[in-house]
Amino acid sequence: MKLVRVKDLFDVIYGVNLDLNKLEEVSVNSPKAIPYVGRSEKQNGVTAFVERIDEISPNPPMTISVAGGGSVMSSFLQEFPYYSGRDLFYLKPKVAMSKQVLLYYCTALTMNKFKFSYGRQVNRTLADLLIPDITEIPQEIVNYSIDDTTGIRQFESLNNKVSSIGDVLGHQDEYDFKTIQDIFHMHNGLASSNVLVQPEKANEFLIPYIRPSKWQSTSYAGYVDIRTVPQNKVFPAGTLYVSTDGAGSHTYSYVSIETFVPNSNVTVLIPKQDFSLEKKLAYATLITANRFKFSYGRKPKGNKLKSILLPVL
Repeated sequence: MKLVRVKDLFDVIYGVNLDLNKLEEVSVNSPKAIPYVGRSEKQNGVTAFVERIDEISPNPPMTISVAGGGSVMSSFLQEFPYYSGRDLFYLKPKVAMSKQVLLYYCTALTMNKFKFSYGRQVNRTLADLLIPDITEIPQEIVNYSIDDTTGIRQFESLNNKVSSIGDVLGHQDEYDFKTIQDIFHMHNGLASSNVLVQPEKANEFLIPYIRPSKWQSTSYAGYVDIRTVPQNKVFPAGTLYVSTDGAGSHTYSYVSIETFVPNSNVTVLIPKQDFSLEKKLAYATLITANRFKFSYGRKPKGNKLKSILLPVL
């Protein structure tokens, strides 16, 4: 891949450098409201809306804001004029770039985050960071239509499916409750002493071996050969499971995204009736909400897990 320096594609400019505590915060609907972008990695970097000052020109729209410190290298496309705080740079394209190309570069810039820290800021080196040349951007991104309504329709459809189930979380007192064992068949996982765990998926026969984890993305303990494990310990994608051990991992529940084998500290929950994916995800949230009842010395195992009460969706 051909790489170029940031300064080859963008003008690197220090922002207006205004202190938020010296500005007047206003509602987003205020006639003179303007976004204030700080060194945050959330909400597109916007930390407040402030009243625009006629004497101070804002940073221009359709530029990329980059945090030089704080949440260093947090990079966002700003589509409207905006004010910014200290250690906030903006990148102005030297050539015409579409919105999707600018968003691509936001991702490319953020991926340099690992090179820096609170004590090692990006101020002096931003212009010389390497990013893909514009000719290297995949055509799928170049040709993607952000204004296509397909994604909006998909979101509306999904929202309609989950809204009625999600309503349970705020109105649980209106529903009947049953124990987990009344709603699900419960299956224990396979002890690590009974499997050969491999660190990488080297062939098509290797499937994930799942362990307790706070995050589903870190629950892969490795991979096991599907041909060498009991088939009643192999579960398909879309299966609900719960962590039953670990001080920082117990009670977290997820729905699998691929075929897997759970370890002995993971319990698989198979509904006694057909459940939609949305309902499984709702139950994963409801089970996780019981986490406060347990600790490393009081694990959600055996009868403790079986007796957890859940609303009947």
